[in-house]
Amino acid sequence: MANQLDHEISTIINDILNSSNLSREMMHLIQSSLNAEIKNGEPFKWAHLTILSCECVSEVNEVVLPGAVAMELSALAADIFDDIQDQDNDNLPWRQIPIANALNLAICLSMLSYKAFSKLSDDTDNRLYGEVSQILSHMWITASDGQFQEVLLDTCEKVTLDQYFELVKKKSGSLTSCAFKLGATLGGASEELVLQLGYFGKYFGVMGQIRNDLNDFLSFEKKKDFVNHKKTLPYVYLLNILKGDAAEQFKKLTHIEVNGLQGFGKEEQDYLKQLVVDEGVVHYCRVMYEMFREKAMEIIKTIPVPEKRKEKLIKLVEEDI
Repeated sequence: MANQLDHEISTIINDILNSSNLSREMMHLIQSSLNAEIKNGEPFKWAHLTILSCECVSEVNEVVLPGAVAMELSALAADIFDDIQDQDNDNLPWRQIPIANALNLAICLSMLSYKAFSKLSDDTDNRLYGEVSQILSHMWITASDGQFQEVLLDTCEKVTLDQYFELVKKKSGSLTSCAFKLGATLGGASEELVLQLGYFGKYFGVMGQIRNDLNDFLSFEKKKDFVNHKKTLPYVYLLNILKGDAAEQFKKLTHIEVNGLQGFGKEEQDYLKQLVVDEGVVHYCRVMYEMFREKAMEIIKTIPVPEKRKEKLIKLVEEDI
C-alpha cells in the first residue's frame, strides 16, 4: 500500500513540475532535494502524515492526494528556510548552493504546493478548496512568525521555558498540525474533529522538536545549535536552572564564539557534556516529552472515530525519546 501511494505521490509531483515551465536547473534541484529527503529513510513523510489523518476519519480517497502533495512540498520548503536560517545540515543539496538560490528554491516549492491543491477547485466544491487554502496559509503565517521569533530569541541572553514552548508550537507544531488538519478536512471530518486532530498534530510536532533538540545538543560535528546560541530545550533549561558559579561558567561557554576566543574545543565540549549529566537535562527533556505525549493520547481517546482507526495515531506517539 505504501509503495503504491508513494508511486501516486511521485506521479503527481512529476506532473506538477512538468507543467510548471521550470528551468532545467530548478527541476534538477527540486528532484535532488526530494531525493535527499527519501534517502533519509522516510519517503514522502509529510504526505503520509496527511493521508494517515484522512484514514483516521474516512477511507482514503483520491481527493486527499493533492493535499498530501501540497503538504510534502510545503514541508520541504519550510525545511530549506530553517536550514538557511540555522546554517546547518551542510550535506543537503540546498546547503551546497548559494543562499540566494536556496531561497528561490524554497519560494518555488511553497508556490508549487499551492499549485498541487489547486486541482481541488476542478474536482470538488469551492468550499473544500477554500478550507484547504486557509489551512495552508495559516500554517505558513504561523511558521514564519515562529522562525522570526526564533531569531529574536537567539539574540536574547535570558529566555524562559514558556517562551521556548510557545515558539516550538508555532515553528514545529504548526507544520504537523497543518498535515493533520488537511487530512481530516479532505476526509470530510467535522469542524470540531479537524480542530482536535490539529491539536494532536501540534503536540506530536512539539514531541518531535524535543527529541531533535536533545539528540542534536551534543552533536557538535553535524549540528551548530550550541555555538550558534540556538535556544533549544536543553539550552533554555540550563539557562534557567543554573545558579551561581555554574551559571557564570555556562554564560562564558555561550560567549566563546562571540568573543572570538580559542573556540569551542574538546575541553569545552566535555564540560558541556558533564553539565548535561549533572543537571538532569535528559531527564527534564524526557519528562516534557512525556507530558506532550499524554496530551496527544488524551485527544486520541476522545475523538469520535472507530478504535481500529486510532491504532496508527497511537503508534505515532509510542516512540520514546
